[in-house]
Amino acid sequence: MIDPTTAPPMATEAVFIHQEKNMQRVQDKLEPAASATWPLFRLPVLLVALAAAGAAVAQQAQPYGTAESKTHPTHTTYRVINLYPAVTLASNPEINVKGQVSFSIGTGGGHSTTYVFDTRNVVNIGNLGGDEVVAVDLNDVGQVVGRATTASGVQHGFVWIGSAGIFDLSTIAGVGSSMATAINNHGVITGSYRYGGDRAFRWSPPTGLEDLGTLAVGGYSFGTALNDADEIAGGASTADNRLHAFVWTRSAGMEDIDTLNSVGSLPVAVGAKGEVAGNRFAFPSDFSERAFLWTRATGMVDIGSAGGSPIVLAMTPGLHMAGLINFVDRPQQAMSWTPATGTRNLGTLGGLGSVARGVNDRDQIVGFAQNKAGNPRAFIWTAQRGMRDLNKYLRHAPHGLVLDDAFAINDSGAIVASSNAGLVLLQPEQKCGCGHALGPVVAPPVVKTGMPLQASVAFTDEDRVGTRSVTWSWGDGSAAQAGQVRESDSAGSAAASHRFAAPGIYTVTATVVDRTGRSTAVSHDVVVTAPSGGTVAGAGTLMSPAGAFAQAPRYAGKASFRLIAPTDTTAKAERVPAMLQFDLPGLDFRSQDLRLLGRQGTQQVFEGSGTAGGAGGYKFRLSTSAAVPGGEQGSFILKIWHTDPTSRKDVVDYDNAHGASGTAAGRVTNGSIVLE
Repeated sequence: MIDPTTAPPMATEAVFIHQEKNMQRVQDKLEPAASATWPLFRLPVLLVALAAAGAAVAQQAQPYGTAESKTHPTHTTYRVINLYPAVTLASNPEINVKGQVSFSIGTGGGHSTTYVFDTRNVVNIGNLGGDEVVAVDLNDVGQVVGRATTASGVQHGFVWIGSAGIFDLSTIAGVGSSMATAINNHGVITGSYRYGGDRAFRWSPPTGLEDLGTLAVGGYSFGTALNDADEIAGGASTADNRLHAFVWTRSAGMEDIDTLNSVGSLPVAVGAKGEVAGNRFAFPSDFSERAFLWTRATGMVDIGSAGGSPIVLAMTPGLHMAGLINFVDRPQQAMSWTPATGTRNLGTLGGLGSVARGVNDRDQIVGFAQNKAGNPRAFIWTAQRGMRDLNKYLRHAPHGLVLDDAFAINDSGAIVASSNAGLVLLQPEQKCGCGHALGPVVAPPVVKTGMPLQASVAFTDEDRVGTRSVTWSWGDGSAAQAGQVRESDSAGSAAASHRFAAPGIYTVTATVVDRTGRSTAVSHDVVVTAPSGGTVAGAGTLMSPAGAFAQAPRYAGKASFRLIAPTDTTAKAERVPAMLQFDLPGLDFRSQDLRLLGRQGTQQVFEGSGTAGGAGGYKFRLSTSAAVPGGEQGSFILKIWHTDPTSRKDVVDYDNAHGASGTAAGRVTNGSIVLE
């Protein structure tokens, strides 16, 4: 949220733009529009693929499983399918009615890769020649759109169509830089492209690229959402330099729908009948952000407060919203809104905060909530049964598996969630041929050079296929090692030991292969220190509070860290590397130098410089406290900032001591920090 005591009025526009999960403005330094160059050898493939997929919309897969209905809630259990070994998300995962999942994983340095789970295999969708591919939307046909960099580093929109591959929309449409933000079930795409400024577009095979225009001469616009009736919503600048939500239709063109004349408003979703849900800043009365619903009959109206400021993050075609409620004096909590019930606070799992991230047409909502211990847990909510911890509804879950967040749910009840074993799909119970389900790699987060690291992994084999092998990779260049496997009935485990030769940060990966040849992997970060100690080291996760990340101030959820830092001259003499790695959705930070600044009581304070998203010029200060035997796992308080080149003032990019009202700032929730 914006602090009205420090932010100038028009600063709200820039901050507001960066908050939305389905939109990132095209960067200022993008290339000008190029001349039309149509890839004729690939264009027919794209047109045929889109046409065939569009025709298949009417033949959707039938819902599977025993998900709760609106009138007869049942006791649903879920099978676990491992999707990816680790969770450093570059965008929110999406799931469609068929159970296909798209997700983008940050790989450090501003790089990212996008994958699609096609209900059996996880597929890398490829790239446009660059090192960034970020999925933004997935339709029910299985088509994915988003943004990717080219070999020259320019951002282009893309569409991926299964076996037909990935297509560069900028090249097909004959424009320069672009990004795609939404696709409907007929293959119509919206987003923005560069034409002397950002311009919203509509693209489809029959029409090609259509410029949707602007609300003011010389202004900008961008599309963020659309429905299957081809009604597009987005944001555009007005003549008085505000950002207003718009609706575009073939008959009426672009219309300003901000009848409340907000300083900023932006759509998140479009309903089946053209209703638009989104969020707005109500300037000049205050700076609080709040959700709105627009219809042609009512215009733009606030949805109601429920004692705070509701924010919508998702909405069904039938107008069930899910999101969060911001409060002045306590952490945000999950929110539901329907025309019948109005705004409803969904509460927590006994802790302070919660966020609702996804909702389906069965009125099931998923997200994360803190439990009594303050730890995040994935939840499912229905009006009949309230909020429940999804960890209690797993069928034969692998030992040690903990679900900490849920991102999306389809109408069949399948859920995409994160866990201590990586990104997973929770499938309503059925015999699915899903392969082995793996729990986390169990190993200490810190080990000394030359000492044995004992690692183990547990798994289940619900389909009783049998296990062929378990292989361990240690991330230090050594040869892969076969693990000792124990298996009984439908459960098993494997263990192995390894000695690291040099200090550093390593990723240990266990890969389980069943007798059909299908493999599943999970990973675990390990920090290796010098034999004589003299370091602060740790790896794990913590809760990043709302307000900590300036680019996405409403984000609250898991962040991960890896740290090794010398604390005395002995450690430096042994050439212990000084490294900090910190990740959360939209931010990957890597230190370039790190040094001990001093001690404050039991805390060690470090400072240094680093890169964010691969770009340099950032500084940081880190305060850590070590784990207490039988008590807390340690704390990790990080502040990152850069100097604005124009004003020469420091701009804070991340600070998890900010916005942590009512919580233990920087408390490590998984893993630990060790002082040696």
